[in-house]
Amino acid sequence: MNPSPLEQMLNTSTKTVPSDIRARNTMAAFNLLFPTATVPRSELGKTLGLSRMAAIEVTGEMLDNHIIREVGEDTRSGRGKRSVMLAIDTAFWRIVTIDLSQQYVVQGALVDLGGRIIERTEVPVEHGTDVSVGTIVELVKRLAAQTAQPILGVGVAVPGVVDRDGTVVDAVQLGWENVPLHDELRNMLGMPVLVGNATNAALVAERFFGDGGDNSMLIRIGAGVGASLCVNGQIVDGSTYMAGEIGHVVVDPEGPVCACGKRGCLEAYLSTNNLYAQIASDPARRSEILTGAGQLLGRVMAMPLGLLNLHDVTIDAPADIGGETFLHAMSGELSAAMNTQYMTIPKLHRCQVGADASLRGQAINVLRLLVPHIRELRAHE
Repeated sequence: MNPSPLEQMLNTSTKTVPSDIRARNTMAAFNLLFPTATVPRSELGKTLGLSRMAAIEVTGEMLDNHIIREVGEDTRSGRGKRSVMLAIDTAFWRIVTIDLSQQYVVQGALVDLGGRIIERTEVPVEHGTDVSVGTIVELVKRLAAQTAQPILGVGVAVPGVVDRDGTVVDAVQLGWENVPLHDELRNMLGMPVLVGNATNAALVAERFFGDGGDNSMLIRIGAGVGASLCVNGQIVDGSTYMAGEIGHVVVDPEGPVCACGKRGCLEAYLSTNNLYAQIASDPARRSEILTGAGQLLGRVMAMPLGLLNLHDVTIDAPADIGGETFLHAMSGELSAAMNTQYMTIPKLHRCQVGADASLRGQAINVLRLLVPHIRELRAHE
């Protein structure tokens, strides 16, 4: 059976050992049901290729640990005993997710196992550099206090380079370099924590709750400019976790000075701060400014899109920036650059998940990390 999108994107293990079997079966069952599917218990094992005993074991443990629940009987069956239907249990566990990528605010949410936001809160900040580890801890505790349900884990989405250990290697917007965020939060909160890139998290959410595909790119335009890549169903991190860090790639050596000190970076042209400033200085040129921005991004991204043969491009930007004018201009440039009989022009669309994309995507990442090991986690409660 082919891996589900969830398994394809987030599974980082290539080695199988006997101790992994239970975890893999658990995750396979979760993948089958996530986010809203229902499956007869009698068919789950057959669908996953499990023996009858293995299916009984995995579903029993998942029911006991409130990962899945029974939701009535299979009304499709004929005479005889009807099979019980299974679905994700969205009532028991909660995940706390924090998004540090929004300008002037730190967002937090309580998310259920189906990726749905239950509660939300935020902390205003004047500058990104005002955000500290203490800010995150305070917000996590505030959210945890809003529910009587147990917290499965904490996910933090960061606008910058994050390595596999959860260290923030570089986050210009926050003024952070080599901050061991995972370790600090784990020690201060005493619960499982997963730190990851905010744009990658947004692409995960778009794949499950929006229009993203197996070969897709999400481009986020905000205070900075970044991208996330999904190739053959897997998020691409890069050898140094910098895949998609396009904001400080120079597109014109004679261009304006960027905040990083170089001239002509993509971010110097396309950040929302820059675009809003241009529009404010000459409102009559709004359409012209947005058209030029869309054309520039189309020209810059045509080469990597063609190189990777990606089919979908999601633009995650404020509605007054990444609207029809911008998208039409970008689409025109992509068509002009890529239109051959051998190449399919990528489908271009706005992010369907909206401002919650990083919050919901990082919750999915936490699920992928922790659900396979729910038995061990509960044993240590």
